[in-house]
Amino acid sequence: MKSKLNWRYVNILMLLLIIYMLYVLSPLWGSLFEKAILALLPIIIAFAIAFVFNPIVTTLEKRFKIPRVVAILFLYASIIGMVLLIVFVFVKPYIEDLSNITVGLGNLLIQIGDLLNIDTSSVQVSLSAMVTDIYNSIFSFFTATGEGADLVIGTIFGGAVIVIVGIIFLINFEHIKNRSKEYLLSRESQKMYLYVSQLYHDLTNYLVAEIIIAGIQFIEYAGLFLLISIFIPEYLNLALLLGVSVAVFSLIPYFGGYLSSFFMILIALSLPKPLIAAVPIGLFILIFPNLDAYLINPHIYKKQLKLNPLLSVSAILLMQAFFGLVGVVISIPVILFITITYNFYKEPIHARLKRFKESL
Repeated sequence: MKSKLNWRYVNILMLLLIIYMLYVLSPLWGSLFEKAILALLPIIIAFAIAFVFNPIVTTLEKRFKIPRVVAILFLYASIIGMVLLIVFVFVKPYIEDLSNITVGLGNLLIQIGDLLNIDTSSVQVSLSAMVTDIYNSIFSFFTATGEGADLVIGTIFGGAVIVIVGIIFLINFEHIKNRSKEYLLSRESQKMYLYVSQLYHDLTNYLVAEIIIAGIQFIEYAGLFLLISIFIPEYLNLALLLGVSVAVFSLIPYFGGYLSSFFMILIALSLPKPLIAAVPIGLFILIFPNLDAYLINPHIYKKQLKLNPLLSVSAILLMQAFFGLVGVVISIPVILFITITYNFYKEPIHARLKRFKESL
């Protein structure tokens, strides 16, 4: 008697084989995927910026009767002007001051070694070399010397692409939205339309949450340096530089505060009397990064996105383990996408799983 071939098991084995082959070939397709993402990154950033700016442009167009193109050009001109002001007025003039970081770092390690009666010379050499490399990269970028010249050219080209493509996206954003809505509503089921609408709404809330978090951390860190500058005037010049840097670090969910604290320590070490400022900075580092990571940020994410804090922290840790820093940055949008998809389609998913179990 002939035994029937169970094609279901064959399909499962084929799926496992495909997954295994993808894993084996991951060094090849992984590098290609990374290059493709880097090549498309300006377009992705342009769309994200257009996504954020569209409500502002729509408000200017409908409430204040400003032509859409004029509103878009005004908004981009304002943002570009603000960025140039921050870079050339508040950041670039104080870049050279950061060269003293290695001196302050060495002095601090010597004092720690004397206090604990240990030799910190090897640690001092390693950390000083690392900090010097970072400083040289930053300095060469802002002065457009050496390898920094190529990076500046690439940044200018990428920035131009982001602005031009972003303007094109914004001009056509409402049209794209309306056409997408018409297409989804023309389908027999409205479930897909509701799903896309929920995804659009929550991604908008995520971007709003990131802006709120960036603003809070800017006020925290810049405010601390302004407070210290009452007693040590040298800290006043770098308060805004620190605030802007922290706003960028806030793109890293939950853990951006710890990177901001490290950067704050490096800045403090580059200035006179770092030990006098060590007390307020130390207290700040003990309190505020943890307050941001485990209270303020989860509360904002929960309020704006209704995400479980434990779920979001777990997603960040897993994405970091698999994809590094990029994984950390995209972790919240990814978990948001997975959560919304599961909530909308959990009943069909459960039904399919149930049928699959019964067929085994």
